[in-house]
Amino acid sequence: MMPSTSENEEEDRLKDIHHHLSTNKSSSNAPSASWLPLESNPAIFTSYAENTSHLPQTWEFVDVLGFGGGAKDDLLLLSPTESKSDTVAGAIFLFPTTDAIYTERGVQKARLRIHNQRHHDVLSRNVFHLEQVKGFGNACGTIAATHVLLNSGLALPDIPDPFNDSGGTASPLSVYKKSCINTPDSVDQDHDRLRRQRGEMLVHTQELHNISDSSAQNTASQTQCPESGDTYLGHHYCAFVPVKIDGNIHVVELDGTKIRPIDHGMIDGNNNSDDNNAFLSAVANVVNREWMALEPNRIDFSLMALVKKA
Repeated sequence: MMPSTSENEEEDRLKDIHHHLSTNKSSSNAPSASWLPLESNPAIFTSYAENTSHLPQTWEFVDVLGFGGGAKDDLLLLSPTESKSDTVAGAIFLFPTTDAIYTERGVQKARLRIHNQRHHDVLSRNVFHLEQVKGFGNACGTIAATHVLLNSGLALPDIPDPFNDSGGTASPLSVYKKSCINTPDSVDQDHDRLRRQRGEMLVHTQELHNISDSSAQNTASQTQCPESGDTYLGHHYCAFVPVKIDGNIHVVELDGTKIRPIDHGMIDGNNNSDDNNAFLSAVANVVNREWMALEPNRIDFSLMALVKKA
């Protein structure tokens, strides 16, 4: 279990996890208990979503193209193009973990320490945020997908069971969410403890671990899946979800290695809460400003969106 979030905590949880992965190579042939990494491939993420949340067949993950140019709607394309839709539940971003990006994360963390506590409490009550504890290994893709599914309402609670009049079959993610403490019991509740508890409960949920590893080894993979979840890969996933706060839609970043959800502000066109093109444009603005601008010569960034098929 990771140490408690405090002023004396490691400089960056992500950096600490990656350092552990890169320097603690096991000499044993025994299988690793860590989760296998998910390839940045919409088919892989759709497989995970379908098997953990009973994702409706009308929904899928797709690649977002053209986001490197910023927030211009006419440059943002979904691939395959027939999946283009005005209904977007969230986005998943993959980025390289470089020195420049680690430095910016440190600046952001210091800023978050002095951020308005009331706003943090409101935001934490409006989203489901879990911590990437060390036992996960390379499960940041799984955590990003879980963040999108649990905050979009698409982790459907059950599917009809024709042989059982009392109800349906609960999805693995809905069972997991119900097992967590989702709402602080009082204004003094420790959000850090809740986030860590959710991470610990997920890392020990064997059914979800099995589904995630199976998705990682899906035949749709375009690269060979590492044999161990403890393999250092030098990249990290985070999620973005639209969250309504005080009547306005905000772009909220959820990263299991950050101390809290990150509010990146209201989207343009907030008078229309269904303006998902504006949401994706806002996400493109954020990733360009806070990641890609730091590494303008790198091309190993990718963005996916969970959309309803056209």
